[in-house]
Amino acid sequence: MSVISMAQALWLLLAALGLALSVSYGGLPLLGQSVFVAVGGYGVALLGPGGTGLPLGLAAPIAVLLAAALGYLTALSFSRLDGAYFALATWTLAWLAQRVLVAFPDAFGGSEGLTRPVPMHLVSRTLGADLVLTGTVNLCLAAGLCVVVVLALVRIGNGPAGLDLAALRESPELAASLGVPTTSRRRMVLAATAALGAASGVGSTVLLGVISPSDVSPLLSLQLFVAVILAGSAHWWGPVLGVALISALPPATAVIADLVGFHAAPLQGVLTAALMVGAIGGRELLRRRPGVPQPRAWALPIAGPRSDPATQERSVSLEVAHAHASYAGVLALDDVSLLLRGGQVGALVGPNGSGKSTLLKVLAGEAGTGEVRIDGKPHRARSVQDRVRAGVVRTSQRATVLAGITPAQQVALAARGAGRSRQVVARHLFATPRSRLDEDQVRATAAAALRDTGLTHLGDIDPIRLSVGERQLLQIARAVATGASVLLLDEPAAGMTPGERDTLRSVLRGLAASGSAILVVEHDMLFVGSVADWVTVLDAGRIIAAGKPGSVQADPAVREAFLGTA
Repeated sequence: MSVISMAQALWLLLAALGLALSVSYGGLPLLGQSVFVAVGGYGVALLGPGGTGLPLGLAAPIAVLLAAALGYLTALSFSRLDGAYFALATWTLAWLAQRVLVAFPDAFGGSEGLTRPVPMHLVSRTLGADLVLTGTVNLCLAAGLCVVVVLALVRIGNGPAGLDLAALRESPELAASLGVPTTSRRRMVLAATAALGAASGVGSTVLLGVISPSDVSPLLSLQLFVAVILAGSAHWWGPVLGVALISALPPATAVIADLVGFHAAPLQGVLTAALMVGAIGGRELLRRRPGVPQPRAWALPIAGPRSDPATQERSVSLEVAHAHASYAGVLALDDVSLLLRGGQVGALVGPNGSGKSTLLKVLAGEAGTGEVRIDGKPHRARSVQDRVRAGVVRTSQRATVLAGITPAQQVALAARGAGRSRQVVARHLFATPRSRLDEDQVRATAAAALRDTGLTHLGDIDPIRLSVGERQLLQIARAVATGASVLLLDEPAAGMTPGERDTLRSVLRGLAASGSAILVVEHDMLFVGSVADWVTVLDAGRIIAAGKPGSVQADPAVREAFLGTA
């Protein structure tokens, strides 16, 4: 293998490593990486020596920044799309980009593309240096950049941003409910992916002196995607193995084409598609195997005792007035008002379809309309994350766990809270002393939340092994770790054994004693009577009774609507 071929493979690897950040780490099935490679390649060809004449040291960064901006705009346009729709949208973008390159030959050279003299020179008049970018120099530059990106991916995967991306990959809804800025994370990921794709395009163009539409076709996007998913997990070595296999496709295709008498170009596309089908099928088989993935141990510090409940602040409150919600023209809530106070456990009961879960969503800023006040101050949530930052967290009826992330890590994910700023991510990426303090604080918060919910002994096990009741408690632990003062729990006792319900009862009373305001949606009136300070009954979207558990249970209207007249 020649020096030029090795350098070309390493520049391709750089684009694959960038794509891995979106696909393997962020769970975004991006099929448009060839667009960003084209921006880098054509950008440096048009702006650099032989084009407008800008120095290579200026033209290359401009091309990379343009691609990063395009990646950010792509996130603004497409990142709210789910799975297959996102893949289809970005694949269309790749196809459109190639059509544009061919349609404007005066600007982009048509199907022949653009050529520039090689080797190019990287000149610094300030330093008096003139670096000739030979094949060997390109090989060293590409290898150095790949090593830097691999190290960055390893740091990201083991840090706060990595946990955010893992949650975003496994369950975007759960990630949002824990305060993960899902939209912001997707924009950052796609911008970084685009920048690395453009750097790959710049390197290949500087190395070969040519860039054409066939070099950045949608087939390249497909090949890079296959290279990334071949490993089946978010590991840096996946793209390395994938690119090695993809680089072997052209010569293998040529041999097969000669044997069977087909044209090489279409056959290469067929083989790439076959590899993608095989890789996706392999990922599904691995996902169904018991014990896969195996989470690594994550040591927790010993948390100190909870402070004396008598010293806790009891002023926290959440109030909603005139709440309304409807679905497909059916009224789910009709002028409902409710007040939660710190230090109390409230229960929301009623027959199925009475609007209980909908009211929780209104309180959590996820649905409906109504005047919401937190500690007496109006609060208008533009997103779920806004309400989480204000100290209000809702759990779901279905206890979701994040596969491959230990319970302790999941609680740590929730504990980061305001520690999701770009400064915190940068501090961890560069391993500053402050980053260690950040991690110590997060782990201490996670340890306290696990202890308060009785899950300390389960912190490092495979989350798939948790029972239904333990998963419900993990939901509460994650909510507590966010620092929320208001907990909205949707049927937390569902699927629990009697012993687990006793644990849940103790957990809720302990959290209330520490000053939290808790609202529980529940069907089991015996459990409600043993844990709740007050009960509100909904029927057909309206409150029909409210008060102490005993008096509510004796109310004839409640017995008729919920308990039955018998």
